[in-house]
Amino acid sequence: MAAIYHSAWQVPFGTLSFRIDLLSAVFLIAITLLVACAGIYGAGYMRAYAGKKPLGLHIFFYIVLALVLVVIATASNVVLFLGAWEIMSIATYFLIVFNDEDRAARKAGFLYLVMAHGGTFCLFLMFLLMAHTAGSMDFDMIAHAHFSPVTAGAVFLLAMVGFGVKAGFIPGHIWLPHAHPAAPSHVSALLSGVAIKTGIYGICRVIWMTGDLPDWCGYALLLTGVVSGVMGVLYALGQHELKKLLAYHSIENIGIIALGLGIGLLGRTYHDPLLTMLGFGGALLHVVNHSIFKGLLFFGAGAVIQKAHTGALDRLGGLAKRMPVTAALFLVGAVSICGLPLFNGFISEFIIYFGLFHGLVHLPLTGAVVCGLAILALALMGALALACFTKVYGTVFLGEPRSLPAAEGLQEVSAWMIVPMMILAGLCLVIGLAPQPWVRLTFAAGAFMMRALPSGAESILAPLAMVTGMAAMFLALAVVLATVRRLALSGLRPMPLVPTWNCGFSGGTGAAPRFQYTASSFARSIMEFAKGVLLFRRQATQISADFPGKAEMHSSVQDASESSFFYPLFVRLTGLSVKLDINRIRYTQLYLMYIFVFLLVLLLWKLK
Repeated sequence: MAAIYHSAWQVPFGTLSFRIDLLSAVFLIAITLLVACAGIYGAGYMRAYAGKKPLGLHIFFYIVLALVLVVIATASNVVLFLGAWEIMSIATYFLIVFNDEDRAARKAGFLYLVMAHGGTFCLFLMFLLMAHTAGSMDFDMIAHAHFSPVTAGAVFLLAMVGFGVKAGFIPGHIWLPHAHPAAPSHVSALLSGVAIKTGIYGICRVIWMTGDLPDWCGYALLLTGVVSGVMGVLYALGQHELKKLLAYHSIENIGIIALGLGIGLLGRTYHDPLLTMLGFGGALLHVVNHSIFKGLLFFGAGAVIQKAHTGALDRLGGLAKRMPVTAALFLVGAVSICGLPLFNGFISEFIIYFGLFHGLVHLPLTGAVVCGLAILALALMGALALACFTKVYGTVFLGEPRSLPAAEGLQEVSAWMIVPMMILAGLCLVIGLAPQPWVRLTFAAGAFMMRALPSGAESILAPLAMVTGMAAMFLALAVVLATVRRLALSGLRPMPLVPTWNCGFSGGTGAAPRFQYTASSFARSIMEFAKGVLLFRRQATQISADFPGKAEMHSSVQDASESSFFYPLFVRLTGLSVKLDINRIRYTQLYLMYIFVFLLVLLLWKLK
């Protein structure tokens, strides 16, 4: 079922055509929820910029972005969709460069524009190919057209590139780690939670419109998910800046969604309704879940950065004592993104696991091998995510402040920022404990993508209820034991608080923060193990004496896609443009003449 609206439009080839179906509904839930929470959070977060920055312009572009996200999720005409897509790119650019006095923000905005327009070029080609085959620019007409295997494969590849850049598939992800640290935190939450999901929505809509796709398309999605998920979490482990680390985790979770879409597409190709429901349903549920817990994590990161004035992990520490509510809510988001029971991230990952194991048994040999690889990759992502957020929570909220002079004066953020975090944290727990309505909705959306009736939702609810029930019992037992312990120890003398032992080195209590784990030391063993696939760098001064003086060690992970491919490409293109600059047109009259000639050619072609 779908609600459809059509109206005439003066734009050539365009109509004001909107449809709200089950696929749109899933994304609209994520969009409206996070836009509302980010708006409330932003009202408190942006008070620090009052009188210093033009907040009216920022609010304008925020509203524009919110509106065009809704248009993208409901547009049913190519011209309307692409127009909203371009407006989204422009509005996002201005939100990213809010701190335009910062060179890093300007660079992030420029990189985003370049990558976004490169992806849009592929979308133009894709939609032209689809419209030529269908003879129409309307999605409904395209959905009833017959695509040959070659045409369908070409459309899929263009969609993977064009929408994949926005979604953050590796290697088109390079704008994400620059944009998130540069943008205000509520904008980062919106970008990661819903804006990059428009790329996923585009791929889902193309899958729906093209009908039958070659089987290699499902394998391509699965392998893309494996690469993006594993590399995303490995890159996150090597980061020392909080929001940049969260940006790479967005890439990881986009990889998890791609795994679900891939197994769902294989289920549709091999006419296995249960496999299709598990894949598409799990992927769409993870779209909603990721928007919730990633929004919560970026809100928590924004609260830390606003109070501590830094996102550098090695300058933080001990914030749980000073910002206890933020620390508790951030912990909920961290547990959710790691896919642990009782929280929403576990539910969608469990369904995708279930689908991959089903594919391992019921698909042909090639599919079974790829599903086995995806199962191992998904397990590895979960383990590495747990290690990464142990590092994040330990360095930011536990221990003592490392090199933060104003740590003692820190206090909790305002209610404007706390309330949206509480709402999202509550949803993480609600979906984790009562997932049935959400599973039924996303399974119905998966059936819509398959153009069939829902099949398989009930088969997953029974084992899901058993696992969530056991986890709830374990939590209740832990609470009871903690309560008994507290009552048993209530009459005893409290344990004294003493300074951290400095391993025999002198220096007094002020040296204690130096003896804590840093972000580098938390991840060192994993980074050393994975340095064969990462550009891992470590520089340290040589220590020779028994009691050495000052020593330093720095480690970093370079993004291979950016440093080995895109950066050299941009350098070459810049050099080429400089060489061509000597032949530029120097007179405005010539520009006007060329524009006139081009318009004349268009007019003659239209009248022909």
